Amino acid sequence: YYNEYKSYLSEWCVIMKAHQYGIIATLQLFLILVDLVINTAAEHFTDVLVLLVLYIVQDLALILALIVLFLVFFNTYVFKAGLLSILIRKFVATIVVTVIYLALCLTFHVWAMQMRWGKEPDFYIWETGKDGFLILYVCQRAGSVLYYFFYKRTTLRLGDPNYYKDSHWLRQHAG
Repeated sequence: YYNEYKSYLSEWCVIMKAHQYGIIATLQLFLILVDLVINTAAEHFTDVLVLLVLYIVQDLALILALIVLFLVFFNTYVFKAGLLSILIRKFVATIVVTVIYLALCLTFHVWAMQMRWGKEPDFYIWETGKDGFLILYVCQRAGSVLYYFFYKRTTLRLGDPNYYKDSHWLRQHAG
């Protein structure tokens, strides 16, 4: 009777994890959408305070996305079983890309605000002589594409039920 109960409980936990995954995945995709919208729309605003708020929201969304990613990692059976090396090996690219993209965004936002603060609203930020800023802008936008790809891929890969239960797959990867 105990084994039957344990099996039922295990199946129920997997179903609950699937429900939680849907909510968390929606949140993660929403955070990507927030970043995408701000990246797209921010250059169309000329008011420095509006830009400051947008940049703060974008940076907070990136920090929240990183926190949510780690919370999802902590919620997996792989992590609870102490096999953190499997998670790191499979998702190191996402972690590194997200941290680098966050650093690029922070650097870009600080530099852009520093150039715009106290200037007229119609100040043209792309004047010549700002080659370093242009390079940073291109790197930040290219980094955003990598961030969207890796973060979305990780969100979808973490939906695999093998991460949330003991399985043959896990024993194979544990080495």
